[in-house]
Amino acid sequence: MMRSRFFFNGGIFRQNMRQHGWIGIMYTLGMFFSVPLQMLLGRREDQPPLTVDSLFDIAGNVQMLFILTLPVAAALFQFRYLQARQPSDLWHSLPLRRERLLGEQLLSGGVLLLVPVWLNAILAAVLLPLESNAFAYQGEEVWMWCLSVSVITLFFYVFGIFIGICTGQTVLQGIVIYILLMLPAALLLLVSQHFNRYLYGYPDNGYLGRVDNWSPVFKLMDISVDPFSLTEIGIYAALSAVFAGLSFLLYRRRHAEKTGYALAFTYFNPLFKAGVMLCAMLISGAYFASVQNGRMGWTISGYILGALIGYIAAEMVIRKSWHIVSRKTIVEFAVYAAALGLIIYIPVSGLSGYEKRVPAADRIVGVYAGDHYRMFETGGNPQDALARAEGAFAGDKDYIAAVRLLHQSLVTAQPKPEEMERYSYSGSRYFTIAYELESGRKLIRNYWIPVAGFEPEMKAVMESADFKRKQFMVFGLGGEVESFRFSNMDKVFNVSDPAEIAELKGILEREIMTLSFDEQHSGIMPRASIQTIAKPDDTGYQIYYNYDWYPYYEELDQWMEHKGYADKIRTLPSEVESVEIINNDFFSKLSEAQKDNLDDCFALARSEKQTVLTTDAAVIADILDHQRNFSGVSGEYVVNIKYANDYGTYLSISGEDATPAIRALFAGS
Repeated sequence: MMRSRFFFNGGIFRQNMRQHGWIGIMYTLGMFFSVPLQMLLGRREDQPPLTVDSLFDIAGNVQMLFILTLPVAAALFQFRYLQARQPSDLWHSLPLRRERLLGEQLLSGGVLLLVPVWLNAILAAVLLPLESNAFAYQGEEVWMWCLSVSVITLFFYVFGIFIGICTGQTVLQGIVIYILLMLPAALLLLVSQHFNRYLYGYPDNGYLGRVDNWSPVFKLMDISVDPFSLTEIGIYAALSAVFAGLSFLLYRRRHAEKTGYALAFTYFNPLFKAGVMLCAMLISGAYFASVQNGRMGWTISGYILGALIGYIAAEMVIRKSWHIVSRKTIVEFAVYAAALGLIIYIPVSGLSGYEKRVPAADRIVGVYAGDHYRMFETGGNPQDALARAEGAFAGDKDYIAAVRLLHQSLVTAQPKPEEMERYSYSGSRYFTIAYELESGRKLIRNYWIPVAGFEPEMKAVMESADFKRKQFMVFGLGGEVESFRFSNMDKVFNVSDPAEIAELKGILEREIMTLSFDEQHSGIMPRASIQTIAKPDDTGYQIYYNYDWYPYYEELDQWMEHKGYADKIRTLPSEVESVEIINNDFFSKLSEAQKDNLDDCFALARSEKQTVLTTDAAVIADILDHQRNFSGVSGEYVVNIKYANDYGTYLSISGEDATPAIRALFAGS
């Protein structure tokens, strides 16, 4: 009697088992199919068991499907009575306090959803030592899988209940559950794109870390690659407790007559409207800005249209009618739109001081400049031990001062990407500037930097030893290298002699560390690519680092010639069928549409007799030694080179690099 009165109501439990037991059965069978059954059926006699680091590696996508759907289905079906008048009156007429009724429902749902997980975890533990098991894993993996699935299942279930208490329609409850579960990651991306478009120097989405970690739905979609950590499990457990507490609090205050309403609590209406409008404004504004190349009039129109669509959609959902227009709604829309407009505008205005912020020198512990920051930080390879050991930041005081000076010059001038030379890598560089501060925080900025106007600052940074070491991955030469792989189009050869490998390491390091500023931004194309083939680690994984053989690498040139390797890999004049050249002054006279199609450009040049075709070996040799990536800069020569293997490409020769043989081709024009 005491148990029935104070702790457990057998009638409610049995009713839930009879009515919703199918959910528990489906969850049990789904998890059994995903994990234990795969262990039994996946073994092949001629192959050893497959070692897995997590049980999520076993049919992870199938597990994801059941974890994402059945806990939410349990919340929808079990609390369906809240969304219909007669069932609501029936359940709430029972001689039970609402807290007691909700507790009984939670207990029943917990049994329906957690027991299947625990049973399959026990089966996985029992199958662990069997020789017929197709997978090799440890008991710790079973425990982590059981804990992760239990907590995330409970989170989905409790969150679904919370949304069900706050809404009055089952269909809307299901839609809102999944929208809100994905909203943190989606909103983070939208806000980041907004900041990236309007804040000078704001880093792109790559520096947000793993965005899917902000949404359990996206996290589960990648669960086999990135399982839940103990910290994440703890966060979801805490959130489950928070939403359970809020559910008890709101359930007591929920009026029974709110069944059928979109939102059961009117004080959620403003939050719902503002949230829908904000998301619609960010999406619409970003779309209009992208298709209209950031034209301010169209962009503002996009935000206004998004606000209007969002407000209308929210009002129709709340009122369950499309008859929403009145004087009050017009005024209310104007107030919401103005308030949200300020929320969107203020962070990207000059009031925040974001664009001008450069940390004081005495607060900086380390600094990074270059375009490989992701290698060391959020986007890096977790198995790249050399990059982890190297780290992104350098603490040399002179280097810090040089980077700060460049940063201060940039935030003062704020050059825009659209003002820089088209196609020109040598004319501009994309840099990440990052600081590690005394507080442990990091300040990260991304910039397109035109070389013109910033030569002294760029030179001081790019000729620093710390810059070259990280930008050109010199640290990669410090690992155990089994061979160097040279490649150039269809030519490939390997250097695997230990003595030659040691020599190549030293030569490459010296060549890189003596690079001048002019050489680094010259845009001259390499003779060949060089790749290190490292020894595999304990898991069999190999790390590769890529380098280049440039024409200005004189010591490497001499070594390659001495060893007899040069002609094996570089392009020879005899391997070029012909080159066709036009003076780039002709290119500068063309329209923007014509400049985007070099085939048409050369066809027009031929028709006006502004092109020279040659097969002279000396001219071809000069072009091969001074070829640059096509830049479209006026005054350079544009070359259409065709190789003997039927491959062709476009490139440039600068006016300074043009030899007398090249200039002589145009002497009579």
